[in-house]
Amino acid sequence: MNNRKRYIGWLLGSMLMLLFTACYSYEEAPKDKAVLKIYLFAPDNPIVTRADEGYVDASSDESRINTLDIWVFEHNDLHTLVGYLHLANQTFESNNQKVVTMNITDEYAEKNPRPSVDIYVMANVTNLNCGLTFGRETTSAQLDAAKIGRSGTADFFGLTSLVSTVPSDGLPMSGILLDQNVDDTTAPVYSVAKTKKVKLVRAVSKVRFILSKSNSNPPTVSDLSIKFDDEMVPTNEYLFLSDEYPSATGHVDNTSYEKEDDNKVLVSGIGIGDINDCPDPASYEWGAVANETAQAYEERINAGVTADDLSQVGLFYLRESDKKMTGTITYTLGTGESTTPKSVPFEMAAAGDFTRNHTWIVYGYFLGNGDLVLSQVLRLPWDDDNESDKIHNW
Repeated sequence: MNNRKRYIGWLLGSMLMLLFTACYSYEEAPKDKAVLKIYLFAPDNPIVTRADEGYVDASSDESRINTLDIWVFEHNDLHTLVGYLHLANQTFESNNQKVVTMNITDEYAEKNPRPSVDIYVMANVTNLNCGLTFGRETTSAQLDAAKIGRSGTADFFGLTSLVSTVPSDGLPMSGILLDQNVDDTTAPVYSVAKTKKVKLVRAVSKVRFILSKSNSNPPTVSDLSIKFDDEMVPTNEYLFLSDEYPSATGHVDNTSYEKEDDNKVLVSGIGIGDINDCPDPASYEWGAVANETAQAYEERINAGVTADDLSQVGLFYLRESDKKMTGTITYTLGTGESTTPKSVPFEMAAAGDFTRNHTWIVYGYFLGNGDLVLSQVLRLPWDDDNESDKIHNW
């Protein structure tokens, strides 16, 4: 009998131990990590200007995304970090979309209700090409205050250190979405609405000067130079726009602009041998083709450069400007005692036309022994309320 009691006691003890172990194992089972899905849009076929919504092929360098950094913060007074993600060598789908999934904190996932979030995204922003270094510990206040401009002796995308090719780290881009609701997809997977894409915008604009001369009785041109006028380009611009769409006046630190003592000459010393000749230079004027879109004009210019009918000076990548950009082309016409120094001003249509993500084309040509004739692509009126993805492209 005692042996039977001992056996029953051992059996009951073993069963209790198994039950305790099972309960303990269930309670300690690791939770699935909470993640957040974010939808991005990064154009690879930028349009020429905001003058229309046509597309123009961009070089792979201009659309290249080497690095991608994403921060998500709670949209409240504390701006607590919800998650951070760093990715390298990113490609997007054929429709220029991308879905990224980032780990988020359990503290945020367990809140009920969950606060809305602020999303900051930047691409190709490094200390090498922008003078900026960020990481997981970066706060939303630091991102809001981040500027591209001067850092010590370095001048990023400015006039004192011209950028005429895409830097090895790529062109800087940024995008922001504020106060976005986070929905349950299938917990622990959460999502920002698909319709709320973070649209990456290139944080610089570019200007290109196109030149040609008539191959019939060509003029003698020497010492041609191109420069911007004083105080056109701001010393600093903010990395992130003040809202999700570019404003007409840009987002610059307008306390300082490039001064007289800075080198604002884009190029100098161009002579007749550096300007391609063309059977009909006037045919490349903006407006020479009726009802031509900016897209079609850009393609005609590119075709003329490829055919050696036109010469290109630049392109130059610069910080955006909230000014009405102006400048001067100077040159010498003739030889010997007949030389005649000349100067021709050029300008954009209005203040704010050189905000980020724009291309500015200035076309100049010589007919016979005549003076330089200028034709410019001016930004036409465009709908500020147009939320099409296309307006964020070059």
